[in-house]
Amino acid sequence: MTEGRPISLAHLTVLDTTPPDLVSVAAAAGFKNIGIRLTATPSVGGPPYDALHDGPVLRETLRRLADTGVSVLDTEFLRFEPEHPAGVPEGFLEVSAKLGAKNVLVMSAEPDEARTIERFCELCDRAAKYDLHVCLEFAIYTGVRTLAHAASIVAKAKRANASVLIDALHFSRSGGLPAHVKQVDPALLRYAQICDASAEIPAPTDTPALIREARTGRLLPGEGALPLAELVAALPAGAPLAIEAPCRATANLPALERAKLAYRALTDLAGASA
Repeated sequence: MTEGRPISLAHLTVLDTTPPDLVSVAAAAGFKNIGIRLTATPSVGGPPYDALHDGPVLRETLRRLADTGVSVLDTEFLRFEPEHPAGVPEGFLEVSAKLGAKNVLVMSAEPDEARTIERFCELCDRAAKYDLHVCLEFAIYTGVRTLAHAASIVAKAKRANASVLIDALHFSRSGGLPAHVKQVDPALLRYAQICDASAEIPAPTDTPALIREARTGRLLPGEGALPLAELVAALPAGAPLAIEAPCRATANLPALERAKLAYRALTDLAGASA
């Protein structure tokens, strides 16, 4: 907790850790909260693991959470794909609840807004049974491109457990400015993902470059050109900040060292923005 804002370590920052190791690394670095990727993503550098079923990974994660006192802010990664109508892996919501998560994160690749809304409503209804909030994340290269678009979809969904997730990188690359945050109902902004980024902006139509930047080309707060202090100041008071900053320059450092760097950068930002 820094100046009234809880801070969290998002899994993507140290994606080479399994969920149990993420807990230990976060605790050792000073974090009291984490975001866990329940579905392994070996294609982007993560180790293979199975956290969606009752097995060694899930049991060890639960044990380390209990031992360290670390809490789970959110679980990910859900994505609505037109070719995959199910969308939610079996056990995802159940495991999220078992871990004590407060939020689940979803993005949409559906080109049709009506279909995104339909699937989002269905997910919210299912998540409500587990007392989970559903946070809709937007990005310029997805079916939900901007903060205004995401807020509109959430408003149309009319679900009490629906909210919008601002990722500082996606927000900036979609043309977002801190002043735009004030145009959204603060009740919809439960937390935000924070990183910095280069002043060199990929073209809005260059989806591969944008995805590459999001996965490996982010910077720690204070290392780039984003107006992060202004963004944080525009967020609701007390809204948690999760650092999601996979940095190419430090990728070879041990996970704990990267987590410590992330902790210092995020606490400095939160303190300066208070």
